[in-house]
Amino acid sequence: MRTNIIIDDSQKKKWWEIKEEAAKRHMKIGDYLIYCHNIRKKMEEKNNLMELLNKPLAGGKKGIDAIEATKSMWKL
Repeated sequence: MRTNIIIDDSQKKKWWEIKEEAAKRHMKIGDYLIYCHNIRKKMEEKNNLMELLNKPLAGGKKGIDAIEATKSMWKL
């Protein structure tokens, strides 16, 4: 699939920066834009997870990176 992108004159400098970054990574511009989009989405997800971890849980704990499990959780 081919997509045409129209660049405003005021954004031409940014466009050349994008082309340079794509070339450094040996990527096509479209692939680089998708790559950047995926990174941005992952950062948003990470920020949401960090926010959840820093809020107090039912037990009142903050800043945890693992959830404690009781022995009954491991029984089959």
